Amino acid sequence: MTRPFPLETLKTLSRTRSDQASRKLGQVNRRHHEEQKKLDMLIRFRADYEGRYQAVMRAGGAFETLMNFQHFLERLDEAVRQQRAVVAQVGGEVSQGQVVVQEAHRQVRSMEVLSERHCAREQERTNRSEQKALDEQVGQRIAHLLSEAK
Repeated sequence: MTRPFPLETLKTLSRTRSDQASRKLGQVNRRHHEEQKKLDMLIRFRADYEGRYQAVMRAGGAFETLMNFQHFLERLDEAVRQQRAVVAQVGGEVSQGQVVVQEAHRQVRSMEVLSERHCAREQERTNRSEQKALDEQVGQRIAHLLSEAK
């Protein structure tokens, strides 16, 4: 009878951790993508608004109107800076998540290798036991045949 792999619980736990790390990385990747989309939208909006500001300036718009454009552009610039910081922060989380996933996959692979080695040793043990039993049967038959031949 083969013995169970003594580290089966750790093997299962390492797989669970790896799955969790992969799911979390997927969530962080999606969040990073969404935050990047927000940044891209802000940059496009700012560029469009800058174009409108330039058009009003060329058309000789009122001073108050131009000042409102400038103040709003400043707020957009601040929003872009803040969103870039968010994208960078989430990008750091993605990098950390990738490291965690790689380590979790390494642990799973280590447990699989240990399990494979255990199975191979158990198979060898079973083969030796079967061979010993077969050798004993053959020995008994030979002894039986020799005793009959006398």
